[in-house]
Amino acid sequence: MLNFKQRATHNQTLVRHRSRLNWPPFLYALLFYVGLTLFFAWPVLTNLSVGTPGHFTVDRNQNLWNFWWFKRSVFELSNPYHTDFLFYPYGTSLYLQTFSPYNQIIGLPLQLLFGLVPAYGILELLTFPLGGLGGYFLVRYLTGNFWGGLLGGLVWSFGPYHYVEMHLDQLNLVSLQWLPFFLLFIFRLEKARTRTEITREGLAAAFFFFLTLMVDYYYASYLVIFAGLYWLWKSGTGLWLVWRGRENLKVFGRSLGLVTLKLAGVFVLGILPYTPLLLGTLREITSHKYLALDNRSTDQVHSADLMTFLLPPSHHPWWGDNLGLWKSLGLAAEGSNVYLNNWGAVISYVPLGLAIYALIRCRGLWFWAYNALFWFLLSFGPSLRINGVNTEIPMLYRLISKIPLMDIGRFPERYMLMAQLSIGILAAFGLTHLLTHFPGERRLFSRFPARPWLAGAIIGLAFLETWPGVLPPPDPITQPAFTSFIAAGKAGSTVPAEKAILELPVTTHGNPDSPRMLYQIFHQRPITGGYISRKLIDPHRQANDFPLFDWIDLRLPEKDIIPIKTPREQLGLLSHANFGYLVVYSGDPNRPGNPYHSEDAERLINYTFGGSVTNAAAPDFQDDTARVWTIPPTPLENPVMVLGQGWATSPPEPVSGNRVQRWIDEEAADARLIVVAGEAARLKTAYNLAIEAVSPDKPRRLQILLNGTLIGDTTITGVQTVNLAGVKLQPGENVIVLRPDPADGVFIPSQANPALKDSRSLRLAFIGIKLS
Repeated sequence: MLNFKQRATHNQTLVRHRSRLNWPPFLYALLFYVGLTLFFAWPVLTNLSVGTPGHFTVDRNQNLWNFWWFKRSVFELSNPYHTDFLFYPYGTSLYLQTFSPYNQIIGLPLQLLFGLVPAYGILELLTFPLGGLGGYFLVRYLTGNFWGGLLGGLVWSFGPYHYVEMHLDQLNLVSLQWLPFFLLFIFRLEKARTRTEITREGLAAAFFFFLTLMVDYYYASYLVIFAGLYWLWKSGTGLWLVWRGRENLKVFGRSLGLVTLKLAGVFVLGILPYTPLLLGTLREITSHKYLALDNRSTDQVHSADLMTFLLPPSHHPWWGDNLGLWKSLGLAAEGSNVYLNNWGAVISYVPLGLAIYALIRCRGLWFWAYNALFWFLLSFGPSLRINGVNTEIPMLYRLISKIPLMDIGRFPERYMLMAQLSIGILAAFGLTHLLTHFPGERRLFSRFPARPWLAGAIIGLAFLETWPGVLPPPDPITQPAFTSFIAAGKAGSTVPAEKAILELPVTTHGNPDSPRMLYQIFHQRPITGGYISRKLIDPHRQANDFPLFDWIDLRLPEKDIIPIKTPREQLGLLSHANFGYLVVYSGDPNRPGNPYHSEDAERLINYTFGGSVTNAAAPDFQDDTARVWTIPPTPLENPVMVLGQGWATSPPEPVSGNRVQRWIDEEAADARLIVVAGEAARLKTAYNLAIEAVSPDKPRRLQILLNGTLIGDTTITGVQTVNLAGVKLQPGENVIVLRPDPADGVFIPSQANPALKDSRSLRLAFIGIKLS
């Protein structure tokens, strides 16, 4: 335990209260925090079935989906960390999802009792009194003072960071209640001397570390870093005392060794039951299934700003965004239209003033100042920003982000949470000192002791300084009508429950998929997209050969290097891929940055469901959110060719003879096409494959593979047709790979003829591919 010199030995008012009601002090604290939660959140509590406390629908939808999926997987006895309901038909792992298994497990009985949305809101709001209680236990243990504990719990759980995460509906980050419990038992473990005490306190610390792991990896890493900082402080101060001759080296070594063993034992015991999930997470991190995980492109944007961390949080109803003074001073966050601090990286003035007072008047508190400074500097990210201007001054985060696994954190400003904890603890010592030295006989109105009034006034000011006001009612979560039309298991439906939904546009991950995950909770059918916490390399476009590339690239039924598919063949491909509905969302085409051509989508839909690109195909159902077309079961009677990935130009280029050509993409190793042989296809014993290729400048080698087996290896000179006889197809999907030799280099037309003004790097082109 830290050797703090200033500790209050008792609290007269508290003793008097206990003698009257015989309640333990923590119940007063719990009632106080419950009261504060009711005070600011009552509009949400009275509308729990309407919506969630937050208003950031992107993460709200994702987290509600987590709840829904966990419940479904439990009752189906399937692995909750893998789903085929997103990125259908490939599915995805959920080890890097903000799954927060603690909340899933606790939320399951709440879902069964109250429903999905109320369960989510209850868990989110419970973190405020529980977090306050954890802060109270920790700080009262350190200060020995009831009022100090009450203030410490308030600063920890009712600070701007917690309010912001609630507004964002990020339940994993809202659930910060177990961190102070861990610290409490770590300090108790350090003081423990007997085997019984060490076992009891160590198991308790390990249990709360395990709970923190179950909540969020960010917070678990905070506790590991905190333990490291504490160990370094113990080492540094001990060596200083040894150097000054005030401590024996052997005694110090034994003491430090015992602390090291205790900390190591806690983390080992805490991690042990979580090992299967941790190993799964590590496998995913190294799986190369995701785009860059280090987030170096965004960590500066999501860093604290030196100018704004002492300003009021933007959510404050009195002096937040609504106060024109701050705006007139030009104080804003970089890259944002939101003034002041909108991420909760705020140090409040009341706790800060008390913390400074404690450092001046009390001895033995410099560990908390050192701890606060470390987290404070860490929150600034890679470089110091001042009022949105990047000064390029390197900060501590640059070193931390070089540690393996620490480079995947996306929001350095979140480290301010631990700085707020340290300042709250220092503030509690400051309040304790004030109350201890305040005249005990002084009374208000001749009857009431002044110390409780003074403590209550300071705690009230600390609360009012950062409170979010009375929360507005939740945004209503309503079921769109189209989800009832396509719902799995709907009475009278002719579409089997396992049939998936092809949603246009087929996105590449991101915000457009967030509402789709909410809709999935209602219709309960697999979807082609998904919004997970780390951006997945899209399996439809990158990792596999998807038989519905026409719907990804919105390729129209026009002249191409392969035969034009009939409407019946288009429906057959959709049926073969196990899709029961096609859905187009009304708002998606207008999203900025979304590579979606709604006119092409409409023409392809018209052709597939109406027989002509010009005849509008009326949807089977339509509401304000979406239009729905039912995909009838349609057999593929003959093999159908689909262009896959690796082709450079869409649409194809016209060439002489009223024909077209496509090039292999300069960045692709090969180009692919998929031959789909459905269950009803009458396969021949063998086929002839004719490939008409073009080498624009010199003889170039071409290898042809079918389902991974080399079936052709030739050299293309000029315009040349390669005929392959005896090609055997298998039922299902057959992948033909056209692979040029990289040693042949590239051809750049503008270098051969500047008048062409074509600077593309080209290799081989193809005019026609036929299977007969």
